[in-house]
Amino acid sequence: MLSLLITRLSNNRIAIALCNVFIMALPISLLATFCNLLEIFAFRMEWLSFAETIGNVGRLTAHIFPILINIYMAMYLSDTHRLPKSATIACSLVAFFIVSYQWTFISTVIPLPNSFAVALLSAFMTSTLISIINRTKLMHVDLSSSVVDNSLKVLACYILSLTSIVLVSSFIKVMIMPTFSLYNWFPVLNPLDFTDAMIYEFIRSILWSFGINGHNVLHTYKSELYDITVANIEAWRNSGDALNIISANFYDFFTGMGGSGNTFSLVVCMLLFAKNRGYKTLAKAVFILALFNINEPLLFGIPIIFNPIMLVPFILVPQVSLVIAYFSFWIGWVEPINEVNSWLLPPLLSGYLSTGGTAGGVILQIVILVVGVAMYYPFFKIMDTRSEGIDVTRIFNRRFFVNSDMAVKSKLASFIPSMQSNLQAQRNVERLNAEGEMILYYQPQVDVKNGQIVGMEALLRYRTHNGDILPPTFIQSFSQLQMMPELDYWVIEQAIQATSPYSSRPGFLLSINVSSDTILTKGFVKYLDKLIIGSSLKYEQIEIEITEELLVSDEVMTAEVINQLRTLGVSVALDDFGTGFSSLAYLSRYDFDKIKVDRSLIQKLDTARGKELLRIVVELGKVTNAKLVVEGVETHEELQYISSLGVRYVQGFYYYKAMPLDNIVTLMDAERVVV
Repeated sequence: MLSLLITRLSNNRIAIALCNVFIMALPISLLATFCNLLEIFAFRMEWLSFAETIGNVGRLTAHIFPILINIYMAMYLSDTHRLPKSATIACSLVAFFIVSYQWTFISTVIPLPNSFAVALLSAFMTSTLISIINRTKLMHVDLSSSVVDNSLKVLACYILSLTSIVLVSSFIKVMIMPTFSLYNWFPVLNPLDFTDAMIYEFIRSILWSFGINGHNVLHTYKSELYDITVANIEAWRNSGDALNIISANFYDFFTGMGGSGNTFSLVVCMLLFAKNRGYKTLAKAVFILALFNINEPLLFGIPIIFNPIMLVPFILVPQVSLVIAYFSFWIGWVEPINEVNSWLLPPLLSGYLSTGGTAGGVILQIVILVVGVAMYYPFFKIMDTRSEGIDVTRIFNRRFFVNSDMAVKSKLASFIPSMQSNLQAQRNVERLNAEGEMILYYQPQVDVKNGQIVGMEALLRYRTHNGDILPPTFIQSFSQLQMMPELDYWVIEQAIQATSPYSSRPGFLLSINVSSDTILTKGFVKYLDKLIIGSSLKYEQIEIEITEELLVSDEVMTAEVINQLRTLGVSVALDDFGTGFSSLAYLSRYDFDKIKVDRSLIQKLDTARGKELLRIVVELGKVTNAKLVVEGVETHEELQYISSLGVRYVQGFYYYKAMPLDNIVTLMDAERVVV
C-alpha cells in the first residue's frame, strides 16, 4: 500500500510541482522567522526602534509567502504547459488577488492574501485554462500570422482565462456558499470543553496539512479563549476562583511545542535517529527555530504539508498530547496555567513559567515530547529509509545557489518523488543479498610484444545461489543509495587481501576502479595506506583507476587526492579516456601514470573515421608520457591496428576474459608466462 502511494506520488505532476514550489519558497519563510527572533531580542535589549522596524519586515515577508507560492507555481506550470512565463504569472497573480478578496482570505495584520490553498489553486486553474484555450483553433498562435494578430490572441486568451476564474468564483460565492458557508462547516466550539478542544486541534492540524494557516481561519475561537483566559486568571488572583484547564497558552505549550503538530518532537526524533545526512542537517538547522515554536522550515523542508506519510503523526501527536496534558491538569498532577506568556517561549521554560514556577509543567512537557518522538519515529523512519541516498541539502543548494530554473521533467527534482527511486534501489540491494553474493574476478592486462601479463584489474561480479556469474548491473542501485563507498571499500579490502600472497612476483600490479564518491570521502588515502601497510603488497603494486566523473566533481580536492596517492607511490590511472567531452582538458591539469582508452573508441575500427579517431586519441595520450592501455580488444584485426599505433598494453577478451584469481595464478605459473 505504501509502495503504491509513493509510486503514485513519484509520477504525479501536481505532487512534484508542490515539492518544487515549497522548496523554492523556503528561504522566504526562513527570513521571516529570523526577523521574528530578532524582534524579540531587540525588545529585550530595549532597542525599540529597531525592534519595530525588523518586526514589520518580518511580518511583511511572512505575508508575501503565499504570493510567492502563487508565482512559483505559475512559473512551474508555465514551463510544463510551455506557456509565456511572464504573462502566466501576471494572470495567476491577478486571479489570486481577486479571488482572495472575494472570499475575504485576507490577513487582518497586513491587507494581503494569506491562503496557500487559494494561491496554489489560482495558479493551477489559470495555467490549465490558458493551456486549454490556447489549443483551440481560434486562439492558437500561428507563426505565419502577423505580430499584432498573435498578440491579440494571447491577450484574449489570458483575459478569457481570468474572466472564467472570476465568474466561477463569483457564482460559487453568491449562489452556493450562502447555503454552504465555509464557516458553517465548523461546529460552534466551547473554548473550555475537552471534546471541543480536540475538535479545534484536529481542524487546525487538518488546515495546516493543506497549507492553510489554521490560526487565521480559527482566530475567533482563539480570540475568545484569550479573553476568557485573561478574565479567569484575573479572577483567580483577586478572589481565588478555580483556574480553567484549557487556556490560551494550553495549545501553545502542550500541543504546539515547536509549532503546530508538536513538531519539536519531530526535530528531536530527526536528531536522534536520522540516517539521511540531509535530514540530520535540516534538524540541526531548524533546532533553534523550533525552540521558539517556529516550524515553517520543517513543514516545507521535510516536507510535512501535502505529505501523506508525515501528515498522520502531524495530526495524531497533538491529539494525544492534548489528552495527556488535559488529564494531568484535571487529576491535579500539574498546576493549571496561571499566567499568559508569549507563544515563542521555548519548551520546558514555558512549562515552568506558565505553571507558576513548578517542576510539574516541565515534567509534563518532557513526557509529551517523549511520547511525540515515539509517535513520529515509525513514520519518519519510512521517510528516512526511503530517502536514503537523497541529500536534501544538495537539493536546496541546487535550488538556491546553482539553478534558478525549475526541473519539470525529472522526478528527482524534488524530495518526496525521489523516494520511489530509492525504494526500487533498496529492493534491488535486498534481492541481491537474498539471492547470492558479491565476488571479485580479475582481468589481466597484457604486453602485446611478448604476451606477458603485466597487471590485473579487479572487477566486481555477482554470483547467484545457482552459480551463475552476472555483471555488476546493480551498481546504480548502490549509487542511488549513496552506498558506493561501502561497496568500493569492500572491493579494495577483498582485492588487497586476496592478491597479497602474490606480491613477491616480479612486475605484479593490482588495478582497482574507485568511484568519485569514495575517493572524495574524507580519509580515503589514509584508509588505503593502512590497508597496504597491513598487507604484503608494496605501494607501487597498487593502481587506482578514476573516471572523468571524479575530475568534474571537485577539481581542487581531486588534485589533492591524486597528489597524496602518487606521493605514497600508488599509481593513478585515468579510466574510460575518450568518452567524456572534457577528457582532453584534464590531461594538462593532472599527472596520470596510466591512461586507459575506452572500448567504445575501437568498436568502429572497420571505418576510416573510427581508425583516425583512435589514432588521434592515442597520440594525445602519448603526450602525457603515461602508459597507454586500450580496453576491450576482442579481435586480431583490432590488436594489429592498435599495435601499429605504438600501443604496447591491452586488456580484453582477445587475450583473457575476467576470471577468478586462481586461474590467473595458474596462467602466471605457466612456462609461457613471465611476470
